[in-house]
Amino acid sequence: MMPWLPPPPGEGWGGGTAAFISIAALWLALAIDAWLGEPPARWHPVVWMGRYLDGTGRRIAPRAEAARSPDFPRFLAGAMAWCVGAAMVLGAAWALTAAADRLPGWAGALLLGLALKPLLAWRMLRDEVLAVEDALAVSLDAGRTRLARLVSRDVDALSAAEVRESAIESLAENLNDSVVAPIFWFVVLGLPGAAVYRFANTADAMWGYLGLRGGRDWTWAGKWAARADDVLSWVPARLTALLLYGPAQRPGWRTLRREAC
Repeated sequence: MMPWLPPPPGEGWGGGTAAFISIAALWLALAIDAWLGEPPARWHPVVWMGRYLDGTGRRIAPRAEAARSPDFPRFLAGAMAWCVGAAMVLGAAWALTAAADRLPGWAGALLLGLALKPLLAWRMLRDEVLAVEDALAVSLDAGRTRLARLVSRDVDALSAAEVRESAIESLAENLNDSVVAPIFWFVVLGLPGAAVYRFANTADAMWGYLGLRGGRDWTWAGKWAARADDVLSWVPARLTALLLYGPAQRPGWRTLRREAC
């Protein structure tokens, strides 16, 4: 048995089956997310990932004036830094999984659910979209200002309807990153899979730029992070598309096939 996967029925989990414990942990994580939302930043694993990526990124990405292309040393440095971070995340998640294996079934599910919760962020996405609607109720300018926290496009000329559309589009785009993909990898590879995916997605958000960000050039330093996120998101993104387009009429399916190509 692979050590990072939940044990099969009758092996570990304090007598509970792996499937039952995994399902219970997932539902617990979703319930905590719906009830409490995000944990404080000082206890948030994704925030810890971001701190590592921020500190490391300042050392591997060159300043704009020093950028060159191609830059294979920067690419290799970015790839190695990504792998080191992913290994630390994998090790921590594996340790939690191993600890859960030694606990009674209900306690193992509780531990895994608490560890999985910070890797999901449905309530945060929902609240951000609702906040745009609440801001629009105050004024169009307030709605645009709130929307600017969610999207990178220019919002100054958007109408109220366009502000709402952009907020919903942002929700749909982030549904994969914050909900579907972490659940997919938890089902496939347990907590380590979900944790490494979240690290990869965070790295892509911070490093995966084709050009300048924060006065540094990420074209080569962030290339590995961008490609890793693409690979790990490939299947979950298509599952997300099915969830979004499934109830739609036939034109929606034609659009889905066209966008997937």
